[in-house]
Amino acid sequence: MFYKPISVREAIQNINETWFLPAIQRPYDWGERNKKEHFIYKLFDSLLRRYPIGTLIIWQTKKPIPFRDFLKDYDSEKLEKIKDKGLWNDPNKNLVYDGQQRLQSLYSCLKYTFHNKILCYDLLFNPEINKESEGFKFFKKNEKLEPRYLRLNELYSCDRNQQAEFEENTINKFDNKMKKEEALLVKKNLKNLWNLFVEEDIKLLSYYPLHVDLNEKEVVDIFKRINTTGMELTKSEILFSEIKRIQFDFEENIWNSCHKIKEGTEYAISPDEVLRILFLLIKGNIRVDPDRVDETDMKEFIKIWDKLESPLISFFSDFLYKEFKINHEKIINLQRPLIPLIVYFYYMRNIQGYKYKDFTSRSISNMKKYFVISQMKYWDLDSFVDNFNKIIEQVIEEGSSKKSLDFPFEKLRNFVKKDNKRDCVLSPSDFDDEYLRWFILKILIPEKEYHYVKDPDERFNPEIDHIFPLHPENEEGYPDRYFKWVDTIWNLQPVKGDINGTKLNKSPQEFFVNYPNYLKEYAFLPNQNPRTKIWSDTHAKDFIVKRKNNILKFARKEYGIRIS
Repeated sequence: MFYKPISVREAIQNINETWFLPAIQRPYDWGERNKKEHFIYKLFDSLLRRYPIGTLIIWQTKKPIPFRDFLKDYDSEKLEKIKDKGLWNDPNKNLVYDGQQRLQSLYSCLKYTFHNKILCYDLLFNPEINKESEGFKFFKKNEKLEPRYLRLNELYSCDRNQQAEFEENTINKFDNKMKKEEALLVKKNLKNLWNLFVEEDIKLLSYYPLHVDLNEKEVVDIFKRINTTGMELTKSEILFSEIKRIQFDFEENIWNSCHKIKEGTEYAISPDEVLRILFLLIKGNIRVDPDRVDETDMKEFIKIWDKLESPLISFFSDFLYKEFKINHEKIINLQRPLIPLIVYFYYMRNIQGYKYKDFTSRSISNMKKYFVISQMKYWDLDSFVDNFNKIIEQVIEEGSSKKSLDFPFEKLRNFVKKDNKRDCVLSPSDFDDEYLRWFILKILIPEKEYHYVKDPDERFNPEIDHIFPLHPENEEGYPDRYFKWVDTIWNLQPVKGDINGTKLNKSPQEFFVNYPNYLKEYAFLPNQNPRTKIWSDTHAKDFIVKRKNNILKFARKEYGIRIS
């Protein structure tokens, strides 16, 4: 069997017509969103420069193999559902085992959208002078663009006989404001793009068709081998592909549950994180290793997932969201300490038949105490999670006879204390850990849901106010000691955007005297009268110390934790 050359347009025309994704394929994975965009720039720039971009591996088979479509408008939180079983025998299907990232990028960027953005090319970019991939850039969907930026989906949608008309319309957008050399560059770039993405003569891709008489296990083995280079398969992806050979929609079911959690709480948990929990429940540790999993174990993963799904959703909705209003995964810096809480939900449901509404107030108090301390004292070692799982399982199994099913916080703390593995006592300085700032503010004011400012890259940025401003008006008139006082957790408050937009850099006394209705949005204040002297800039330190004492008093009472 020989490699078969193919143009970009021919490849795109095959997608979701004869080329599909097998169920065992991992979801599109080119790193974080900004990295995905960087890789896409490189991919398109390589094509434009006529560089090779690797060979696709396609399995041409008439066997009943589960498969799904490529996404049209790409979104990292979406996954196309697996086709109905009645379509698996389609004799014309070709399954893509290597090349998903490239094909999905080309397909979405040339025909649809990518994270609700469109890929454009700067027609005034000179690739002969600049060897970087700076000619390509993403813009928001339907955004008004300068004439120099050409939408690639607009170009791709043209018929081959429209070239002259398209070139004329594109150049006319510049309103004769180009210099002669710029006009020549635009025409050259347009011709290059047209030949590459509209015509079919330039065949920069190639694909290798696998033999039709292979069985699925052999193809899965090929899939793992060819992914040892490039974007190498993770251990979780290998294990998912093996389990999906037994139950084709295993990962899809987990993905759907993660989506339910995101819809209900805005908290994003990945299927990989769920797989780690399953691995812990089945194999005793969270370090996923597909070499330790046999056929019997894979059936156990399927069985245990059916039992884990409901308590998993309950943990995020009933505990994290209802108790703390946590609505973003980045509020919590350490994800591993959450796993013992999740397995407690699992064991309570499946060993004792208890739902969250059946948990005792003492158990919920212990869970909150563990939640706070495990994050603030960095109880995030794999060995902690593995041993916490054993302790919790034993406590729940023995709970009926000992009449105690409460979350075993003391036992977990004693394990940590033994041999001085980690500190277990909080100090005031722990609350001022800049790395944990969003988390600490959340547990101190659990009833207040965070509001976010989202830029086009959706960076995590909750609205936070420095009560005494970090950069006050007439900043040069303030003593140096003022700036040491105010950039601290004791001076921070999550707020709504309109407060920051109104308050700006005003002193709290000036602001709250003029806007007293905003006082109710702030917690742990020394008093409710901003006209008193403790609210003035000269008494900032007294204000902040008083607020610190109020915060520590709340933490001791609310979570029953010792602060020394």
